Amino acid sequence: MLRSYLLLALRQLRRNRLYSALNIGGLAVGLAVSTYIGLYAWHEFHYDQFHPTADRTYRVLSYARYGDDEMNSTNLHEAFGREANRQLPEVEQLVRYASYPRPTWLQTDADHRTKPNALQFADASFLSVMGFALTSGDPRTALAQPGQIVLTRPVADKLFGPQNPVGKTLIYDKKYPLTVSGVFADLPTNSVIQFDALVSLSSVSTLGDNNRFVWEHAGFLDTYLVLRPGTDPANTAAKLLTINKNLKVDHDNSAKFLLEPLPSLHLDSRQAGSTARQDLYTFIGVALLILVLAMTNYVSLTTARAAQRAREVGVRKAIGGQRRELISQFYIESFLTTTLAFGLALLLLVLLFHWVNTQLDIRMDERVFQQPVYWLLAVCLWLLCALLAGGYPALMLSRFRPQEALKGALSPGTRGVGMRQVLTTGQFAASAGLLLCGLVVYTQMRYLQTKHIGLDRAQVVAITIDADMAPQYMAFRDAVRTWAGAAQVAATNTRLYTSSISTYFLTTKRDKKQLLVNQLTVDEGFFKTLNIGWKLPPVGWGRQPLAHDISVLNEQTLTDAGETVTTLPHPDPFNPNGDAVQGVVANFNLFGLQKSQTPAMLRVVTDSSRAVVADGGYLLVKLDPKLTVPVALGNLKLLYEQAGRASTNAAPFDYYFLDDAYNRLYVKETRLASLVNGFAGLTLLVACLGLLGLITFTVEARTKEIGIRKVLGASVSGIVALLSREFVWIVGVAVLVATPVAWWAMTNWLANFAYHIRIEWWMMGAVAGISVVIALLTVSFQSTRAALVNPVKSLRSE
Repeated sequence: MLRSYLLLALRQLRRNRLYSALNIGGLAVGLAVSTYIGLYAWHEFHYDQFHPTADRTYRVLSYARYGDDEMNSTNLHEAFGREANRQLPEVEQLVRYASYPRPTWLQTDADHRTKPNALQFADASFLSVMGFALTSGDPRTALAQPGQIVLTRPVADKLFGPQNPVGKTLIYDKKYPLTVSGVFADLPTNSVIQFDALVSLSSVSTLGDNNRFVWEHAGFLDTYLVLRPGTDPANTAAKLLTINKNLKVDHDNSAKFLLEPLPSLHLDSRQAGSTARQDLYTFIGVALLILVLAMTNYVSLTTARAAQRAREVGVRKAIGGQRRELISQFYIESFLTTTLAFGLALLLLVLLFHWVNTQLDIRMDERVFQQPVYWLLAVCLWLLCALLAGGYPALMLSRFRPQEALKGALSPGTRGVGMRQVLTTGQFAASAGLLLCGLVVYTQMRYLQTKHIGLDRAQVVAITIDADMAPQYMAFRDAVRTWAGAAQVAATNTRLYTSSISTYFLTTKRDKKQLLVNQLTVDEGFFKTLNIGWKLPPVGWGRQPLAHDISVLNEQTLTDAGETVTTLPHPDPFNPNGDAVQGVVANFNLFGLQKSQTPAMLRVVTDSSRAVVADGGYLLVKLDPKLTVPVALGNLKLLYEQAGRASTNAAPFDYYFLDDAYNRLYVKETRLASLVNGFAGLTLLVACLGLLGLITFTVEARTKEIGIRKVLGASVSGIVALLSREFVWIVGVAVLVATPVAWWAMTNWLANFAYHIRIEWWMMGAVAGISVVIALLTVSFQSTRAALVNPVKSLRSE
């Protein structure tokens, strides 16, 4: 019996190749997208669950309120974790882990060096607590002694090639030898702990004066506590208050503490303050939507063919066929169609996996295909799709009465027409809604990238000047100034548009108001190079060089402090007895436009080699727009190397563009734009496949009517308009349904930005126009073919 059902199902597929292809293609797209997002959701929900004691491992978060702001931080002093481990019996193990604030060079020789973005320090206990495996080295001793480093495989390959590097020496920061004690296996991508190399934490104080100062005085360590089974983390957090207050180091006694479970850090960390979980639920919802649309296509196309199969159902019932047998037959057809679609979906998933990851900036590698959950998810989606998509057509088709079917009482194309209209309307509503969302996101991204932010970042390259290059800095700067390709030159101690900008809570003396103030050290050329305007320039600015260092505030600082400045110098609102404020600059954005303007204090120095780059800084060069970027960078590199010859330890030429750094502030939004536009395109594709199938069935059902109308003098355009009218009406209703929902969703999304566009009526009109045009193009393809057929053939067909 099963063999007979399969043969009949294959016969149906061969006889109706176009509709079978539409069904299989639509379901394949839905299954591929939903499987991919299902894998992504599993990947996100299982962050950091591979660690042996993940359920008992917590990261310590400190938080305190200053005025209207809350400061969250995981950067704790070395002594904090040490004392917590010593004084708290419920702490089973302590792990401290930290990143170096700036990327640092590692090298074996002049030809083998690299500058990892994530060079971290870690306790000896790190490798036993965290679930990161080594391919070489002993995890019990790899980080136990000063001077040890464990490399990831990519870094090891860059420095040592294919050979085993364990036991070999490399140079850290051009001066300090480290011994390679291990090599990591490929790191899991679903972990908040990511690194390129780990240096033993006990090495910090041996790696130069700056690192020694950080070790002794600064809070720079993420502290993880593994608690004994049955321990209440809230009680432990309360005990940390006492430990913090008794520390004999510089720290904040007002801070409170929270223990955050390690597996929750990615989606629910208080420090992140992100909408990661909400975004993930949105992606899951969209995946289900696309799968439902694909199944809707199947249902719509199958029920549209109901009249064609009515005679078959009538004959089989008339000769004794049971309804359950007919249901089984239609379910076998559904399973065959979805099985073919499932195979095509898996092929698409494998072929496009890396490309999609790259386009969406998603960190997920092919190891997910080796997880049992992948196959379980794929099979479940396949079965769900087969059961749900095949259920309604099987029940509806098997319900036909044989006498009606054999008499032709079921008019072709009219059975279930209401349901098909509802399903098609739903498909285009989803497409129109996502199109509007995509248009709003795109317009907002264009606004963010083109809005004037108070400074001119175009064609500005920032060249890294490390401490070893500082003695040659003046010679390099002067060489760049005289180079024809440099329009302006300036210096700053801070890597702009990153989290490395120094931030302090300062209290106004007048009303004791606390403000979060960003602080930068710059030279005189900073303002002209970036075209930052003045509200009140320092006395004599531009007419004579500065005689001494001065303090400059932006407008926002004075506004938040409740100060009005009309003359200069003006008393410092935070320290009236200190240096007076010598200038007020117009506001300029130091961060992304998700945030409103923030207070900023700039120390303008006369000797940039001493105050800006002595410990490392950046030379900002405004390039002449007439030069191409490769030529300009080549010349700058040559000037840098010429100046650096006097230093044996000068770092290789390294740079970044301000525009690129600024655009990276919107990585999350760029990924969202790609997702929304991709989903909009997929839903539109699925909807058009369904629409193409429906118009084809409509044309077949009305072949005789079309022939009669042509005989009576109807024009081709009139027939096309007649056949298209119903579908244009469906699309119009779909746009009306989708617009309010999409408007509400995008209004909530735009609220996350301090600066954003307004959703204009033209956007809704554009979406309606695009939807109608695409629907008309899809419908007119088949309707025009039908209108051009000789009416004699049309009448003869029936």
